[in-house]
Amino acid sequence: MSSLAPQLKPMTAGDILDLAIRIYRHNFVPLVTIVAIVSLPVILFQVLFIALLFPFSLGSDALPNIGNDPTTLLGIGIFTYGASVLGGILVIFQNAALAWFVSERFLGREATIRRAYASAFRRWLSLLVAALLLGLAIGGLFLVLIGAGIVPIAAATAMGAGDGSSDAILGLVTLCLCVLFIPVGGCALFLYTRWTFWTQAIVLENYNSTGGMGRSWKLTRGTFLRVLGFNIILYVLVSFFSAGPILLVTFVSILLPSPALGAIVQTLATSIITLIVTPLQFAVLTILFYDLKIRKEGFDLELQLQDPAPINLPPLYSSSVQ
Repeated sequence: MSSLAPQLKPMTAGDILDLAIRIYRHNFVPLVTIVAIVSLPVILFQVLFIALLFPFSLGSDALPNIGNDPTTLLGIGIFTYGASVLGGILVIFQNAALAWFVSERFLGREATIRRAYASAFRRWLSLLVAALLLGLAIGGLFLVLIGAGIVPIAAATAMGAGDGSSDAILGLVTLCLCVLFIPVGGCALFLYTRWTFWTQAIVLENYNSTGGMGRSWKLTRGTFLRVLGFNIILYVLVSFFSAGPILLVTFVSILLPSPALGAIVQTLATSIITLIVTPLQFAVLTILFYDLKIRKEGFDLELQLQDPAPINLPPLYSSSVQ
């Protein structure tokens, strides 16, 4: 099928959000399904684990006894770690599939869920390596910060809890860590912003892991504040639309007779919210990715050279983006 590409031109922030919402609205079912393919197995596993670990017949007074059982605590720790690693890996491919699907619809092409995941898994090694490198870079900053406080705190503790000098050292170390958290957090935010588009670069432009990170770094050069602003806007919007339902569900879960039932309700509610908002987030970021290509590299001219024939826009682009 021939490409039915939109009239590509630099977009304002309002244009990007408007187009992302239209793509999200017109493709709501497939976009949510892409997230559900990853989320539902994880949700079912979490619900099953909670049901097995905390029988519904137990009251809230049974929780302390469960918490004091070393075997139970070990099981919870293993499950939490394993679920986090598995969920993180699956989310990498989910986000890659979302980026591919949104890209195809932005360019006016037909897109399917199967082809979206096929495109994501085709780049599996580059995606995993890039995610690992990004995690080591950003997570390493906080590990260094934590490590910088362990040695003096351990030394102060060894001096004796009753020693006034040890208390002073502990207070000083705590103050220093709080002060150092600001530049470390700022550096982590800087790296995260510069590497915002590594997924799109790998899946849509076939870069390898380090190439995708470098591609994102290049695209965000000179537009750091714009990309940071979009990330902040997305975070605020997601927090705003998620806070109300989550607080309501939390309140309702407290009133339920079983802690296990309350935990299951909270898990389901949080997952449903994630299911709904995640596609919109990646729709915005993927369109912003193309906007940077248009502004920096004349992507619209490149596309016209590839297909100089007149373009008939699909209904999604019936109102042109200014």
